[in-house]
Amino acid sequence: MDRVVASLPESVAELCLVRVGLQCRGVRSLLYALRLGRALDRAAAEAVASGAGLLHAIRFVIARDHFGMLQYWESFEALEAWSRRPPHSEWWRGAVERMRTRGDFGIYHETFLVPRAHVETIYLDCRPTGLAAFGTLGEPIGPLTTGRGRLGRPRGPNPRAETREDAWP
Repeated sequence: MDRVVASLPESVAELCLVRVGLQCRGVRSLLYALRLGRALDRAAAEAVASGAGLLHAIRFVIARDHFGMLQYWESFEALEAWSRRPPHSEWWRGAVERMRTRGDFGIYHETFLVPRAHVETIYLDCRPTGLAAFGTLGEPIGPLTTGRGRLGRPRGPNPRAETREDAWP
């Protein structure tokens, strides 16, 4: 089994995670959301390539009428600067206008600021995704074999509470 851990690049003190979601209430809004999603994909690729501060972006699907993107930003300031310029500002105005006039579409975002000390990962037989797609990769040995160890937390009072990921069935 291939086991990998990933950590944030040294330049990132606080990871800014943004989940952008699109919800559709009808076929026409689904077509609109699909076009908007493709535009988001293109803009994310451009933001990564240009060094705007977007480290990685991943599409997600919750249901056929609810999908979106998870974005990893190097800082809140980089996200804020990018979001105040086109194309983002144009999409946002267009989505709000559609909600006002047709009421068949919803959009949301959730932003999470995660200090570097509060990030831990492990990937078991996975293609690079999430933090592993842009972070520093390593082998989980010693204390890095558990989530508690990767977070640098001392062992709890119950030694049975700590289980190695590779011990799972």
